Amino acid sequence: MSDCKDLSEPTRSEVRQKVFALIGDDTARRGVSDWAAQWVRRTDPDIEDPGVWLALTRLSGADFRDSPTTYLHGDEDFAAWLRDLGES
Repeated sequence: MSDCKDLSEPTRSEVRQKVFALIGDDTARRGVSDWAAQWVRRTDPDIEDPGVWLALTRLSGADFRDSPTTYLHGDEDFAAWLRDLGES
């Protein structure tokens, strides 16, 4: 895991782009999950925007599987995450 002390808080736009990357593309899951986990795994993540924090916690599990051949979350979930994130 990379050290994200010097990384600025992700914006809603950046998070939205990561969610869009997941829709219809299973190959993006690991990278998006690892990206979000940079903040989620921190002792003090210091994410000010509660919508961004919720999205990061969800994205950090984007690569979870519920069986050896299927993922726990799918395109419908990702669309719901986008709606929850809002337009701002």
